[in-house]
Amino acid sequence: MISVKALFDGKKIKLPEKINIMEPQEVIVTFLGTDKDELLHQEIYKIAETGGSLDFLNAPEEDIYSDNDLKVKYKND
Repeated sequence: MISVKALFDGKKIKLPEKINIMEPQEVIVTFLGTDKDELLHQEIYKIAETGGSLDFLNAPEEDIYSDNDLKVKYKND
């Protein structure tokens, strides 16, 4: 397996260096995002935290599981 950085210009993936692979290969392409994407995610998290849509999870009736329901219990060190 070979990993290289590349640049996607919106149409094509451009490799910064020549890769000597002469046969078809399966690849995994991961879009790393930009700072702008990270800011959007942070805004979404903030809305989820402060918007109140998840407040129901703090209600006592939502806390229906206990340690006895765990299949495996891990110790905190």
